[in-house]
Amino acid sequence: MGYAMVTSPCLSCKKLFSYNPHKVPSIRLTPDSPREPICASCMSYFNHLRAKRGLPPLAIHPEAYNPIEESEL
Repeated sequence: MGYAMVTSPCLSCKKLFSYNPHKVPSIRLTPDSPREPICASCMSYFNHLRAKRGLPPLAIHPEAYNPIEESEL
């Protein structure tokens, strides 16, 4: 068995990045739209802004940007 990652643009910055599709932070733009992934750099930036406002950081799964087994795709 091999390992794989999904690659697509970040919803926020539009840069291509690779991620685990089951664990990457993502949001829906509308209730009926598909979830859109957010890269680690943008998540770090958003958490920095949240900290400045006294808000807790958004959780990021430790395997969000790691490869997964091909069978999990």
